[in-house]
Amino acid sequence: MERIKQENTVKEVVEKYPVTRRIFETYGIMCGSNVLPDKPLSFFARMHNINPVQLIDDLQKLINGKVDTTAEGAITKPQTEHVYEIFVKTAIIIVLSTGCLYGASLLAYTAFRNSLSSVAWILTETHGDTQVYGWVGLFIMGISYFALPKFWNSMLYSSPLAYKSFFLMVLGMLLSFVFKTIAYYTGLYFLKIPVLIGSILQVASIAIFMYVTCRTYFSSGKEKYEVYEGFLLSSYLWFILQAIAFVALYFHFAIVGNTPIPEVFKNPIRHIQIMGFACMVIIGIFTKTLPIFLGIQEPNKKISTYVLYILNISIAVRTISGFYREYTDNLYGFFNAVFLIAGILETIGVFLFIYSLNLFDSKKAVKNNPNLPTGFRKYIRAALIWLFVSESALLSFTIYETLSGEQTSHALFGAYRHAIFIGFISMMILGCASKMIPLSKGVKLCSTKLLNATFVLINIGCVFRVVAQPVSEHLYPQFYAFMGISGFIEYAAMFCFAINAWKTMQLDVEEESTEQITVATASTNVYQLIKQYPQTLDILIGFGFKQLKNPILRNTLARTISLGQAVQIVPVNLEDLLKEVNNAIKKCVGLKVA
Repeated sequence: MERIKQENTVKEVVEKYPVTRRIFETYGIMCGSNVLPDKPLSFFARMHNINPVQLIDDLQKLINGKVDTTAEGAITKPQTEHVYEIFVKTAIIIVLSTGCLYGASLLAYTAFRNSLSSVAWILTETHGDTQVYGWVGLFIMGISYFALPKFWNSMLYSSPLAYKSFFLMVLGMLLSFVFKTIAYYTGLYFLKIPVLIGSILQVASIAIFMYVTCRTYFSSGKEKYEVYEGFLLSSYLWFILQAIAFVALYFHFAIVGNTPIPEVFKNPIRHIQIMGFACMVIIGIFTKTLPIFLGIQEPNKKISTYVLYILNISIAVRTISGFYREYTDNLYGFFNAVFLIAGILETIGVFLFIYSLNLFDSKKAVKNNPNLPTGFRKYIRAALIWLFVSESALLSFTIYETLSGEQTSHALFGAYRHAIFIGFISMMILGCASKMIPLSKGVKLCSTKLLNATFVLINIGCVFRVVAQPVSEHLYPQFYAFMGISGFIEYAAMFCFAINAWKTMQLDVEEESTEQITVATASTNVYQLIKQYPQTLDILIGFGFKQLKNPILRNTLARTISLGQAVQIVPVNLEDLLKEVNNAIKKCVGLKVA
């Protein structure tokens, strides 16, 4: 039989050996399209980060009849499934070093000196940058690379480009963190150049990330727009906008003018990072996934659309007015009023989002999923409470500044930022990771004890910091001790999370001993159902679960969900689905269909 070569095109191979389409679809080369690519196999192997020799070997074995593509593990898993891991692992390393540990040390020194101004601003700023780009940025990029292709029933457009976005971001953060600090203490002008280069690399990383994400979306052939996609697109645009703005500001002030960037620019940029990027992407992802994972009703689409527009408008207006109210004295009153309106709009948008989730209303919980996991519900609820607290505080500060004409104290505003960054953003990340990572591997989370310990410690640390910082500065200096230890309590939480996540990512899928399924119910595991009754796969696909065509998703996603959860991914009537599935089971065991 003729040997397949790397210069053969996908079209040539599929037309000559139609059975090979299964392998191409598994590797993501077909991306669900009926058009046969007229490009060499070597080209697609490089594009999808696949070993061309392995690809050809799989094709040759199938053609020669030496492999059964329906068998588990018959086809090598594409590298695109592993891309997210390097992002998540690096994000964990960063939060345990220059992120949480570094910040805890600075906080302990501040408490020791009983003064919030005892630490140089450059140290706080570099710590904040690594938290935004390293912890939140890398994590969100990694989860996006993993989750979005699943949402769109597609494969990641290009894993090599995804890896490039990773290395550019890490290199950019390293240059910025190291040389910004050294340049500040030495005063050497030429050391500012690497900082500028690092910032440019970060912009390039974000641009590549957005390109890969958009190409993945368009390759899916998806036609119907969903609201969560608007949140994601907005967040990515805010992410790259603030990165570009920082490059321009740093070039103008630090390189050309040889001066620090004025404070009047820093607060608007930080607000874009926190609300425009981190909060918007979290709202988008959880608008899509929370109904599936937690058994709540899908948020009202009309309300979600209002939230999308309100938050984007408020972020833009607050950013512009926040700058001009400080920078333009003769228009201070006008922009101060606009700033207040923006604060009210943002609060309305956030409260509408919380309301639309129905998470605190047991009457609106989905009834047909009796065995949904509840271990992550407390993370989401706690995060939303912190979001409510932080937004209420921000609105109060905004009203106070408008009426009094005075700035909110650094102690109070710092407490707000910690509440939203750790209490909401990081809490959501911890809950998301504890669900997404096991799902991606098709395994259970390594330790529920560590999951619970993380939850308790992160909340205790956050409460200590948010309460103690303003109280110690304005009322009782004795509270500095609580503030000093809060960072290390939060570090302990992150350490527990890191162990749990890292060990989970090292797990291999193990076959569990399960009872024979005789009747399918809402709690029946999708993977076990298909494994015991392969004919039910066509039924599930016929009901719209097209993701199950992909053997990788059958071996990962299907292991972690029940039929009750599945009908929330694709909204179909559960009773009709169970009727069809049970009829197939009865036929298989030789019983008469009622």
